[in-house]
Amino acid sequence: MAVLHVARMGNPVLREIAQPVPPDSIRSKAFQQFCEDLLESMIEHDGTGLAAPQVHESVRVVVFSIDGGDPIFLINPVITPLGPETAEGYEGCLSVPNLRGKVQRWSHIRVDALNRAGKSFAFEAHGWPARVVQHECDHLDGVLYVDRADPKSLAFLGEYRRFGPPVPLPEKDREDEDEDADEGEE
Repeated sequence: MAVLHVARMGNPVLREIAQPVPPDSIRSKAFQQFCEDLLESMIEHDGTGLAAPQVHESVRVVVFSIDGGDPIFLINPVITPLGPETAEGYEGCLSVPNLRGKVQRWSHIRVDALNRAGKSFAFEAHGWPARVVQHECDHLDGVLYVDRADPKSLAFLGEYRRFGPPVPLPEKDREDEDEDADEGEE
């Protein structure tokens, strides 16, 4: 296994639309090794999730782990919002180190994807897990969270921790934010 270098904002790979993974290549030794390297890199860099473009591979793969749970790989994911509700929350990113910003995301989503065995699966996510999945899947379309963030909410991590968010969250969104304030970079 290998820890892969994380591309930072400004690297063109982060602005590309990632290519779908051919289903017949998913079970290959090379692709499975890439998945292991992606996971090891997420863990080493203390991330909640990591997308392939962030490690210079423009393919539609993400991995994430919620609250120390088992890692979940999404290959060629498709997100469908379930309902009109959205929520604001502060996000960070390994590709945009030491910065936080407030982003509006769908509150409830359905995710359809392939797993590491190449099998189709689907699940629904609410709250923080939905935010993480949307953040990581944005990377597959060349979108960084700062593109969606309220510009007045952007703060360096040290100042965010010292002074709090520059733009407070609405009361209804604070509960999820309090739970997730010390989570790793997405």
